[in-house]
Amino acid sequence: MAGPVQQNRPASRPSRAFNRVIRVALWLAYRLLLIWWFVFRPQHHGAMIAVWLGSRILMVRHSYRSRFSWPGGGIGRGEEPADAAIRELHEELGLTADRAALVFVEKILERREYRYDHIWIFELKLTAPPRLEPDGREVVAADFMKPTEVLALPLAPFIRAYLQRRMA
Repeated sequence: MAGPVQQNRPASRPSRAFNRVIRVALWLAYRLLLIWWFVFRPQHHGAMIAVWLGSRILMVRHSYRSRFSWPGGGIGRGEEPADAAIRELHEELGLTADRAALVFVEKILERREYRYDHIWIFELKLTAPPRLEPDGREVVAADFMKPTEVLALPLAPFIRAYLQRRMA
């Protein structure tokens, strides 16, 4: 696919039963991390991508959280925030984005889930709809939605604030 995003998910995929086992493990690991974060209040650095297709934004549903979110995740040691955002987009949805197409929006500090979350937010604007393939493990659903629909869902506060600013 031409443009800022390409499809790169491998053709062969593990069984649904194996994915179910991985989802349970992720759910359990997340709950254990919440306990760890409650006790130690760590600093976390992450990168997220608000992917736009016209007036619709890409929302994902993680297997271990009840809130909708964007593609993204932790920034590895020595990794640039934009590179982390691109890596997470590929891991979660099988999409490869051109780094030049990413636009930095802001860096925020949010205290959530008992930790101090430093989040780099990027935007990616698409001109054609990509074929979304959630990995079936970490991400169980992904779809482009109208911001008004998204605001009716359970969201992280920074996503809600971002969408409200965009709509104002």
